[in-house]
Amino acid sequence: MKSIILIIDDESTFVSKMRLAFKSFSFTEALTIQKAEQLYSNKNFDLILLDLKLTPSQNTLDGLKLIEPIKKIQPETPLVVVTSDEKTETVVQAMKLGADDFLRKSNFDLLSWKKKFELLIENKNLNKQLSNIETEKYPFIGNSNQIKEIKKTLEILAKESDFTVLITGETGVGKEVAARYLHKKGKRSKKPFVAVHLSAIQETLLESALFGHKKGAFTGADYDREGFFRKANGGILFLDEIGDVTTSLQIKLLRFLETKTIQVVGGDEEIHLDVQIIVATNHNLKELIKSNEFRADLYYRLKNFEIEIPPLRQRKEDIFEILLYYLKKSGYSNLEDILEEEVKNRILNYEFPGNIRELKNIIDSMLLKTKVKQKKKVDIECLPEEIRLSYDHFSEPKNENKISEEKNVQMQMAKIELTAIENALLKTYGNKSAAAQLLGMTADQMRYRVLKWWKIEHSLFSSFQNIIEKYKLKD
Repeated sequence: MKSIILIIDDESTFVSKMRLAFKSFSFTEALTIQKAEQLYSNKNFDLILLDLKLTPSQNTLDGLKLIEPIKKIQPETPLVVVTSDEKTETVVQAMKLGADDFLRKSNFDLLSWKKKFELLIENKNLNKQLSNIETEKYPFIGNSNQIKEIKKTLEILAKESDFTVLITGETGVGKEVAARYLHKKGKRSKKPFVAVHLSAIQETLLESALFGHKKGAFTGADYDREGFFRKANGGILFLDEIGDVTTSLQIKLLRFLETKTIQVVGGDEEIHLDVQIIVATNHNLKELIKSNEFRADLYYRLKNFEIEIPPLRQRKEDIFEILLYYLKKSGYSNLEDILEEEVKNRILNYEFPGNIRELKNIIDSMLLKTKVKQKKKVDIECLPEEIRLSYDHFSEPKNENKISEEKNVQMQMAKIELTAIENALLKTYGNKSAAAQLLGMTADQMRYRVLKWWKIEHSLFSSFQNIIEKYKLKD
């Protein structure tokens, strides 16, 4: 199938010449601005050729005015400006507005330009494939009013490529997904998106990881390191769990936001970068400011624009949509094919302390249990214990003796689990990931267990309060 090129040029002889010269492509022509607007607004093209002078009677480069509108509607389509103007500044101006390449009418080689057209189209198709893979990996699912409003806000913010954005919300709500959605919709979509999970990097190595270092800057620095800021140059740097970084690092981040420059560890040179910063946290930064754990000046600088992603329990209408999305990836076309009605009710009424991340894990778990138990559908037995217990705890009528007996069992279970968590944290000197690994779970699962017992019985925590606050297990 031939690639389709839109050629916008009022010179019909040149249009005919292009058709004859490049017979391996299919051309759609627009001899006027009005026709061009109609075509690029309603049909996708593989490549667009745009003459910069579209009004013969005037000596103006009115084609320049079309570059930004075209790139806004068809951002992935390569745009090559065609010009008779020999001035270098004209070409520079067109490239700054978003053109991908330029062709001078007076002198161009047919063979080399055929190859260039093919390469531009090939790159477009490759970028589209990569974008689809990215969307599959980080889908922003939800049709609730809250998510619709957030998507609309992100699409508007995406046009402001210098705004610093603060994304807040509980663990697992999709803060990185929202950041990637903004990147995909914005002017920096063709530039890097670098995601850094700050708490996953050892504190002593974090500055070097972010800003880079010179060889010999410290023991073990055997080579120059570029750092995440420089890797993100031109694009977006997403810093997750910003509430966990030290005060000294907060100062360096504040300095970058004010000057757009960094200094590598062991270096003297000020390096200017064009990086948009998006940060995320599940902490209440205002509370951290009160306890002197977070700088107020950095908070107000980060709060250029704040978006809060609501927890899943506050947008229950999204639960079944998310369920269906992941079930379709396993070959099911609708919920009724695999979930019993009672299972749907219990899932809908569950609180989801781990939000979308927890829901995805639950889907994987119950599908596996269905296979192991050789059942045609997911029934109550295939649901995770936390959903069954949560539903029974709030839904079933119980006599006082039974409630008392269950509470005693819960308290004993809580004491055993919390003691094990405390011992693991002490053994690993407070490293939550390492402690969770000792316990055979992830850090998020460990945090969930603490949150679960906290909801059921607050008084149980009196002997564990210090350890919980010290390691921020309830955040």
